[in-house]
Amino acid sequence: MDLFKKSIVVGVSVTPEVGLEVAQIDFANKTVLKYGLRPLEYDINRREIADLDIFKEALQDLFLELQIPKNSEVVLNLPSVIFKVSDYPASLDVTQITNAVEEELLEHFIFKNTEPSIDLVKLPNTSLQFNKIAYTAVQKSMLIEIVMFIKELGCKILAIDTSVNSVLNALIYKERVDVEVGKSWVLLLVDSFCCRVLLMNGKNYVDAFEEKISIGEVLGDAENYSTVLSAVQPILKNLPSQYLCVVSKTNIISAEVLASKIQYSAPIIHQEANSYSKEAFLRLDAAVDGELAQVVSLDVIGASIYREFEKTSTAVFNLFNHNLGDIYIQEQPPEITLNGRTIVFTNEFLIKLFIFAAVIIIVPTIIALGSLSSIISAKNNEKSEIEKKIADVDRFLEENQNVSSDLFDEGDEIRIGLEHNKGIYSYYTIVGTEIPKKLWLTYLNLGENVTIEGQADNLESVYSFFRSIKDYDSDSNIKLQKLGLASNSKLEEINIDEQTTDADNKKEFDTESILTSLNADFYEFRISDAPDTAQGGQSSAKAGDNSDLPEGLETIK
Repeated sequence: MDLFKKSIVVGVSVTPEVGLEVAQIDFANKTVLKYGLRPLEYDINRREIADLDIFKEALQDLFLELQIPKNSEVVLNLPSVIFKVSDYPASLDVTQITNAVEEELLEHFIFKNTEPSIDLVKLPNTSLQFNKIAYTAVQKSMLIEIVMFIKELGCKILAIDTSVNSVLNALIYKERVDVEVGKSWVLLLVDSFCCRVLLMNGKNYVDAFEEKISIGEVLGDAENYSTVLSAVQPILKNLPSQYLCVVSKTNIISAEVLASKIQYSAPIIHQEANSYSKEAFLRLDAAVDGELAQVVSLDVIGASIYREFEKTSTAVFNLFNHNLGDIYIQEQPPEITLNGRTIVFTNEFLIKLFIFAAVIIIVPTIIALGSLSSIISAKNNEKSEIEKKIADVDRFLEENQNVSSDLFDEGDEIRIGLEHNKGIYSYYTIVGTEIPKKLWLTYLNLGENVTIEGQADNLESVYSFFRSIKDYDSDSNIKLQKLGLASNSKLEEINIDEQTTDADNKKEFDTESILTSLNADFYEFRISDAPDTAQGGQSSAKAGDNSDLPEGLETIK
C-alpha cells in the first residue's frame, strides 16, 4: 500500500436539465473513469435544489453504484446563484470587502429571506486605487445540509465550486479556449434562465454581466433566439476582444446556431454543453456506458479536475470556507499559514508527517543508544571495581573481628600526644590568646625550633607579646632576635647618624615622632629560639639592637 498516493477526487454536480452527476476523471489521460447520472429537479425561480431528500437518496445510490471508496474527497459543483466582478477601494481589507458584499446581497431577491454563503477572490489588477474582486454566493442552509450528508457517506468535502468557474476550467482543460497571458476574449454562457457575459484576460476574470431571460419549449425557436440576442447583443457591442466563445448549457438554444446569429467584431467559436452536442467532450473508459458520452457536462468535468486546476488558477473559488462558520471548523481539516504558505493537516499530510517524525526521532535514538551502551559498559566496570574494594574491606573486617577495643586506651593516647607536643601546644595557645592589639603575625614555625615573625604599629605591643611568650616558658632559649622598622618605609631615605650622641636629638626620638618623622607605618620583628644565623622567615626588618630603638625602650633578652 502506497501511503503517499493521492486520495481519490470525485466530482459531484447539480446540473439543471441534466440532473445529479458523479464522475471520476483521469486528469493526465483526459479520460472519464467513472460516471453516473440520476434525474434531479432544480428550482430555477428559487435557484436551489427542489428537494434535498431526493438529492441525498440519488447521491447515495450513485456512490454505491460507482463504488466510490470511503474517505474519497468530493468537489461539489452548484449552479451559480450570484457571480459578479466589482471594484472596491484598495484601502478596504478582506473583512470590510466581505461586509460590503453581504450588504449588496441583501438587495438580491434570493437572499432577502436566507443567509448567503460567500466566497471572494482578489483578481490581478494594475490599479493602485481599487482592488478587483470576483465573488459568488449560494444559500448557506442548503450547503450545510449537503456537507453533513456527504460526511455521513464517509467522504470528505474538498471544495464547493460555482458552475461558472467549473465550465471555464473544463474549457481550459480541453484546450477549447486560448488563455494565453494577455489574450483578451469573451465567454458567453447561456442557461435556461439567464445569460452571463464574462470579459476575460487569459485565465483572469475582468468583468461579469448577467441578463435574465425567459425562454422555453412552448415558444418558437425564432422567439427564443431573439430573446437571447436582445439580452447579450448590447453588452457584446461594448466589449471588444480578440474572440468570443459561446457555450450553451440549455437544450433550448444551440450554441452553433446562436453563434451564427450574433454580430460581433471578432471571430466566434462555440461549444455545445447540451443535447445538441455531437461528440463526447472527453473519452470514456471502457467501464463507462458509451451512451452517456454526450451527456457528461462541463460542470461535472470542472468539479472532477478541481484539485489539479487549483494549483495554477488565478481565481480559485471554494464555498466550503470560513463563511460557513462552525460547520467549516468541524468538517475542514485544521490548517496553519507559515510565510504566506497554507499547510492543511489532511490525513495524507499527517501520515507523511508521522513517518518523517519517526525517521527524525528513531535514527538519533539508535545513535544515542549506541553511545549509551558504551557508557553503561564503562559504569559496569566501575561497579565491578567498587564491589572488589568492598569485598577487600569485608575480608579485612572478617580477619580482624577478634581484635578487642580493650587493647586501645584513648586517655593514654591523648596524654602521650600532649606530652610529646607540649611545646607546640603551648605556642599555639599563646598565639591564639595572647596577641596584643595592633600586632599581627606573618610567619609561624613550630618545629624543632620556634620562629615567630610579625608586624605591629607600635613597639609596646611587640614587647608585650614577647613577654607573654617568655613568661609562659621562662626556661626556653627564645629571644627577640630582630626588631626594626619595615624595609618599605622611608627610613633609608633619612640620613640618621647611628653614632650620634646629641642628647637633644635623642629626647625627640620617642615612638610617635619616629613614625611621624620617618613616615613609617609599622615595625617588623622576629622571635625565635633558633641560632641567630637561621633565616626563619621572609622578614626584611633590620636587626633589633638598641641603636634602632627610641630612648627608654630596650631589647629584651
